[in-house]
Amino acid sequence: MDLEVLNNEDGKTMVWAVIVLAVIGYLVYPGTSPFKADYYNLKAENNLKDLHRACNRYWADGVAQKLVTKATGIKREVGDCDLETVTNDPYNFKMLEGMKIEIVDGTKGGFQATGRHDEGDKLIKVNASGNIES
Repeated sequence: MDLEVLNNEDGKTMVWAVIVLAVIGYLVYPGTSPFKADYYNLKAENNLKDLHRACNRYWADGVAQKLVTKATGIKREVGDCDLETVTNDPYNFKMLEGMKIEIVDGTKGGFQATGRHDEGDKLIKVNASGNIES
């Protein structure tokens, strides 16, 4: 780089711009950020919300199945929500890589699940209303 460029205002502005971009990049990139755990805690929260939505679709199918049973006499019970069921079609819940999730109560009225990402520092909980606690 030509030293004359650094001696004028445009050169100093360019150097400051590069420094500012480097600092922002460091803070934002999850691998080096001091906010890395917060980033993965947020991902864990979102993954648990996705699980709650998948369980709600499963329970809605249970309501529909009761109507089918009344109309046709063919009985198929829909029970508690569990990970094995909601990861399949048509619910398609995808657990994030690095996530550990446990469904504590799979009933619609008392639903509770906990989860933690390997890179996060909090145990996240979701309740029957879909509210997150950490």
